[in-house]
Parts: sequence; structure tokens; C-alpha cells
Amino acid sequence: MLIFSVFRRSWRDVQLKRACLGLWVFLGLLAWPLAAQVEENSGEVFEKEIRPILVRNCSLCHNPQLKTAGLDLTTSEGFGRGGQSGPVVSAADPASSRLLEVIGYEGRIKMPPPGRLTDSEIAALTAWVGRGAPWPGAERVAVRKTERSSGQFTEEEKNYWAFRSIQNPIPPKVKQEAWPASPIDRFILAKLEGKGLRPAPAADRLTLLRRASYDLIGLPPTEQEIAQFLADDSADAFERVMDRLLASPRYGERWGRHWLDVARYADSTGNDEDHRYPYAWRYRDYVIEAFNSDLPYDRFVQEQIAGDLLPPEGPGEINRRGIVATGFLALGPKAVAQQDKKKMLYDVYDEQLDVTSKAFLGVTLACSRCHDHKFDPFTNRDYYSMISIFASTKSFRDPSTHVSKLYFRPLVPDEEYDRFLDHRKATFGKRLEIEETVVKEVERHDEQLLPHLADYMLAARAVRQGGATPREAAHAKNLREDILQKWVSYLKPLEEARPHLEEWRRASTEKLAQAAQDYQKRFLERSEGWRKTLEKWRKGVRKRLEDRDMPPRPKPKFRAERDPFFHDVYFNEGPFALSEEDQEAVFAPESSELLSRLRRELGQLEASAPPEVDMACAVAEGEIVQQKIFIRGDHNNPGEEVSKNFPRILRVATEQPLVRKGSGRLELARWLTDSRNPLTARVMVNRIWQWHFGEGLVRTPNNFGKMGEPPSHPELIDYLARRFIDDGWSVKKMHRLIMLSSTYQMSGETRKENIEADPENRLLSRFNRRRLDVEQIRDGLLAMDGTLDLTMGGTLQSGFGTDGENSNDRLSLDPEKINRRLVYVPLRRANLPGLLNLFDFGDATNSAGARPRTNVAPQALFMMNSEFIAARSRNLAEEFLKAYPNDPERRVEGAYLRVLNRSPQPGEVREALGYVDQLRERFPNLISDQKAFQSLCHLLIASNEFIYVE
Repeated sequence: MLIFSVFRRSWRDVQLKRACLGLWVFLGLLAWPLAAQVEENSGEVFEKEIRPILVRNCSLCHNPQLKTAGLDLTTSEGFGRGGQSGPVVSAADPASSRLLEVIGYEGRIKMPPPGRLTDSEIAALTAWVGRGAPWPGAERVAVRKTERSSGQFTEEEKNYWAFRSIQNPIPPKVKQEAWPASPIDRFILAKLEGKGLRPAPAADRLTLLRRASYDLIGLPPTEQEIAQFLADDSADAFERVMDRLLASPRYGERWGRHWLDVARYADSTGNDEDHRYPYAWRYRDYVIEAFNSDLPYDRFVQEQIAGDLLPPEGPGEINRRGIVATGFLALGPKAVAQQDKKKMLYDVYDEQLDVTSKAFLGVTLACSRCHDHKFDPFTNRDYYSMISIFASTKSFRDPSTHVSKLYFRPLVPDEEYDRFLDHRKATFGKRLEIEETVVKEVERHDEQLLPHLADYMLAARAVRQGGATPREAAHAKNLREDILQKWVSYLKPLEEARPHLEEWRRASTEKLAQAAQDYQKRFLERSEGWRKTLEKWRKGVRKRLEDRDMPPRPKPKFRAERDPFFHDVYFNEGPFALSEEDQEAVFAPESSELLSRLRRELGQLEASAPPEVDMACAVAEGEIVQQKIFIRGDHNNPGEEVSKNFPRILRVATEQPLVRKGSGRLELARWLTDSRNPLTARVMVNRIWQWHFGEGLVRTPNNFGKMGEPPSHPELIDYLARRFIDDGWSVKKMHRLIMLSSTYQMSGETRKENIEADPENRLLSRFNRRRLDVEQIRDGLLAMDGTLDLTMGGTLQSGFGTDGENSNDRLSLDPEKINRRLVYVPLRRANLPGLLNLFDFGDATNSAGARPRTNVAPQALFMMNSEFIAARSRNLAEEFLKAYPNDPERRVEGAYLRVLNRSPQPGEVREALGYVDQLRERFPNLISDQKAFQSLCHLLIASNEFIYVE
């Protein structure tokens, strides 16, 4: 209350001052035109005319104490510096000055808040600004430039490790020369020796096989693969295992999923209405194939940013693969029902910039939307220079509609797509013409029947009571006998309850006519509503055909629960229903002839239909936007115009390609993959390292900036980045380099001195033990019991648009009830499956450099009590009981090999058999051999040894 009272008192004082000064200002301004012509002393004009306006209207908020919006308008220095919105006067173009914009009450920001200045005050300020806004004792107003906004950076910023050029370090010398199997090992060992530490011994062969199999394909090794590896005594046995795994199509499914996390892949928009992305699966399949084919990473990056602008690598008129690849930009979250459409668009552009900068550069450039980055040398200007690229890119077919229309791009040349659309328009137009002809005749038929509903009900009652025959009753009321017969059948009592007929059934003889009239009145009202619904649907179909839109949805269906009586009578076999077989009998001859001709023409169109055109969720070149900086990120508060550029700090090492035409995406794609770019290769090799070891050399994979963690081995990350580029940006070659190292092949054995000196294992003295992620757990279990469906590609999602808020169709499919690999299960952003949420999948909304890691009781409860786990253990038990009906020890050995990927120790076999025997003995009438062995399989699945990889 005190704050409010002070505010109210201050505002009252302002109003009083304005009233007292009003006459003085008015008299003074009467002389303004003359003063403007003859006054040589601009200082005198300022003191007489300008300063009073500023004091009266501006100084309460824009003073040295408050400096609202960073602006002080009481001194020449404060005026010259401007505020958070930048300079208040443009020296280059005075007419477009910020000061004149806000006092003109034309934009969103209107000053002063209490009300618009008078015309004479505005004229005075306009003339003053036109003369350059001279302020006594101050130089002509100029734009203030800070070091960062002018492109000047401190030595510390320029020498920050991530922004320096990639070096080519020489692997260091080490004392234990026998240990390194790869140059990688020298970098690791040198750090360990510097701390007086030793690396862990090598992992045993089965541990290494299990590690590599889950690592590269996300599935456990089979018994046959285990036996083959153990029998291979050659020096390159593990290398052959790697080659087999890298050649498997399962590899792309596993490593493609890693990238889909970074790309925040999902199959719907999320946010307000969660509309489907019907062709998102093509981008997912593209990513999987890119990893399987070892598409060079630089090409992979370029295609995702500007694949539609790149020439196709193979024969073809369009770059089909490249168009699909731009799904990287197209598949982000979108608030399509947001009514501030400009805000919606710039939120999408911001999200596209955010995922691009994090995925490829490992920086948080989107933090500069409202101001210069607080920690890294990225400016507000850098942000909007990049935003101009995405603002010039088409991401919506029509963003202006109430619910903005998503953009889907054909994967054929424009001419072919135009022919397809023209034929589809003609086909659906013909169907609509047939529909409208039928509707016209049905309405004529209804006009003859519906107004007589009460007469039919009364006549049917008379027939039921034996007072007249159907023919007599129909003749008496001029009704159709065949329709009356249907009413007699409909109104007869049935065993099933029909509450909507209770009013009729209980009506007394005296009130029967009124009850019939009440039924007729309600029926006609509902009929009119249904007619309007159909007309609205037909108008929508016509509009979509005119827009050459996607095929219209099926005709709307009447929900029986809305009005059971109308539904029973008007649809299906009801008394007033008109089946297709009956139509010809009641339609006018000329309408029947017209329908016959239209249906023949439709048949001809359908017979000559071109093949369905493949579509993709993609982007395209849009209208070129001359982007302005939005002051404080407010799209309604534009400031200075910017050109299409890339962050200045990164141009220290790379050249800025000129954007001469188009959106600038092609230049961005090439700049990102320039071998001199200090971040792109570093970020990717760090991701590859992380996906092998659980932690990256930089443990914040999406943030290489100051708020991220510094690299544990900076020379190694540069060595890997340089090798990555020199090896043609091959991800598979990087796998081989890493996995053939002694570092990768270490065991997880711990030593006391290592734990004390390096408790987080940042120096990699051992291999980190890791829990399987949700895909490895779920897919691995399906592979174990032989139920995993290895079909690749395609979609399990159908339909377009969204669904009702409470509709089950809004839910993602349940991965516990589908046997395809989890990467193929569609993800509805607003309703991710519970299994994914339980095991730290993430939100599929933001670029995930690394998934969260939790260890909570519900995860263990799932492994103990889930029907999905029970089904897997049941299937395993049935298989091994059938395979070894009289050999319990072989059954136990088979279960250990299948689940834990190793043979059991003799003691473990005895314990397992004892456990099974005890179950049968304790519950002889409840536990069969199968259930007892199923319980053992369940124990193995729920054990830490299965859930964790050593």
C-alpha cells in the first residue's frame, strides 16, 4: 500500500505540473514558427522550447536515478548514450528516429504513457530532431558503440579455447610405451602419468563384446556371436567384430537415435494443439540411412540446413534426400494456434537458431535474443543477423490462419506436383459434385417426409393398437405406406432400454398428439443443425480444393449420444433413412441421369490417376526479410536493421561468405562445414566420444561456452577433430579409431589411489560403468526372446492435424505393445509414453546433448512388476524348456548366455537350480516347472548385471 500511495502521489504531482505549465508552454509555442526562422542561437531555442517538453513529460522516469529502459533524458550525456532500445535519434535518418516514433503513438511503445503530446509539442520536437537534435554543450547525437557491438573482443575472448583454430597436436611421449594401441592412448596416458596414476587392465573378451554390441547396435550379442568371438584367437578378432557391427543395419538405428536426440526429433508440434507431423518419419529414416551409409558428416550438416538448395548427388531433377534432410529445421515444436502470428513465427525462428547453434556449434547463441550474451562473446546483433536467415526461410504454408498451416514439400519436380494436384482437385471436385447432387435430392425427399414425423408416429401407434391397417392409416393421413411400416417396426417395444422413447411410451391418450409434436419439433431442429454441419463441411472441402490443399477428411459423422432419437430415425436402417439402394427410386429422373454421368466421369478420373506424390516435412526458400534488431526481444519494438552474417567471434578463424541472394541457408551450411570453423568438428567428435564413454571430453556437449565445462583433454579433442576432417568427416572411421584404443578396451576395475585422485574419472583411468538406456533395455529384451520386429523404416502414425483434447488419439503409441525397434515408435510431444519418461528419455522438445540420468524406485518396480518384463521372461522360459526338456543345467546356462551374455559359474548353476526347486516345493499346486523357470529368467532380467554395461 505504501508503494502504491507514493506512486499515486507522484503521478498526481505530475498532472498538476502539466496543468500549471500548460499555458506557459502554449504561449511559448505560439512563437515557434518565427523562432525557427530567425533564431540563430540553437541553445536558446532548446532552453525555451525543447527542455520544458522533456522535463514535463519525460524526466519523471528517464532521470539519472531511475533510468527507466536505461535512458536518461535530463543531460546531454544521457541523451547521447541512448538506452536499451539504442539511440533515440538516428543521425543517418532523423525522420526514422526512435524518439519521433514513440511520441507519434504509431508503434507498440507509446510515450508519454498518460497521453499523446499536443500537435505543437510534436512539431517542436520533430523540427529539433530534423536539425540534428542539438543539445547545448554536446556534440551532434551519434550511435553509441561498445567494444562488443563494434566487433572488438578482448584478448581473453579471442583466445578462449573453443574459438581458437583447431590445432594439430602431436601425441605426447609416455613412460609405459607398451600400453598405447592408438594415438588416443598417449593423450590419456600422459595425463594419468602426470598424476602418478595407472590405467585399469584390459576388459575380458565377453565384457568387451557386450560393450561393443550394445554400443554400436543397441542390442546384445547372440549366443552364436559369443561363441564365434571366443573361438577367434587372431589378433584382429575384435576389429572383425567392429566391422560386422558397423555393417549391420542395426547400427544406423542405434546411432541415428543419438542424433535424433540432438535434433529434438518428434512426430508432432507439441505446444498448444499438438498437430501431427505426418511425414516426420522420412527425416528419421534419412538420419538412420546417413549413419548406415557413413555419409560424410560435413555433407550431413549441409543437407540438414540447406539440402533443398544443394544439387542432387545422383541422377534426378531434385535433391530428394536433401529436401527430406531439412526436416532438421522443420520438425521443432510450434505453437500453431498462437494468435500473435508474428510472435509465433519468431519463436519458431528462435527455436531453429537454437537447435542449429547447439547441434553443430555447441553454443547457446539463442541467449542473445534480448541482449548481448551474458557470458560468451555473442551479441544481440549476431543473433538477429542469424535470425534473418531463418526468417527468410519458409516454415509454414500459411501462418496467418487461425491455426497456422504447416508446410509439406513434395519430393518431385514442381511440374509433376502441379499435375498431381490438378488431377486430385478434379477428382475431389467430381466427388463433391456428386455429393451436392445427392444432397439436393435428399433435401427434397426430406421436405416431403420430415414435417410429417408426428403423423407417422401417431399412425404407427394406431396400427400397433389394431385400430387400422398400415394401408388404411397411411391413406387416412396421406402418408407413404412403406415408411409407415418402418415406423411401426421402430416404435414396437424392445428388450433393450431406449430412454429417448420413454416420453412417447408413457404419454396418455390425451397427450399423445402433443408428445408427437414435441418429438417432431426437436427432430426438425436437429435436422437443421445437421444440414448446416454438412454445408460447413462442404464449404471447407471447396476451400481446400481451391487452395490445392491435402485431401479433405471423410464426411462428418453424427454422434448418436448427441440425440439418439434423431440418430435412430435418420441414419442406418431408421424410418427416415435413405440408403444408396433406395435413392434411385426416389430421385428425379434428371438427377439420376446426372448422377450416372458424374459417376462414370469419376471412374475415368480415378482410373487415370497419377501415382501418389511423396511428401516431406521440410523447409524452403521464403520471402527475403530485411531483419531488424528487436529491442529487448520484443517483435513489436524494432530497432536497427542488420544484414545476414554469422557470429563475429567465429569469423576470427573463418571467412564470412557473402549472402548475395536467397535466405542465406546455403552459405550458413558451407560456413558450418568449413574446415577452418573452430567448432563443428570439435563438437561432433566430442559427441561421438560421449556416446562411446558416457561422458564427453567436454561434459556439456551442447555448450562449449564459458558456462559449459572445459575439456578434460583439450589436445585430444583437437587431435580427434583434425583426424575427423582429414579422414573425410567419416563417423565410422572415428569409431574404429576410438574403439581400437586401449582406452576404450579398459575394464571398469577401480584402484583406491585412482578414486582418491580422480573420483569422477575425468582422466579416464578406467571404463565407466553405464546403465542401459531405455532403447537398449526395451529393444534388447525383445531381441532376447525373439519377438523383436526388425522391419526398417516407414511410419506407424496415420492421419493429419490434431485430435480432441481428451482423445486417446493424442497419445503416443505404447512401446510396450509394439515390437518394432523403439526408434520407429512415433512420438507425440504432448504425450510421450510413460516408459520413456520413466527411463530418462527426455522431452523431445529441446536439443538433448545428453539425457538426464536418474536412479529411482519406479525404475526397479517396472523391472519387477511390468507385464512387458513378465512376457519376456515367460517367452524365454518356454523356449528353454522346449529346447532342453530334460536338462535343467543347460536351461540355466542358456538363460545366462541370453540375458547376461556369459556362461554361469558352477556355483551360480547350483544356486539357480536350488531357487527353481524351492519355488516348486513351497508352492506345489501353484508353481509349475515353467513358472518356476520363468521366475529365474525374470530375476536375471531385473538384475544389475543385465541393466548395466561394464
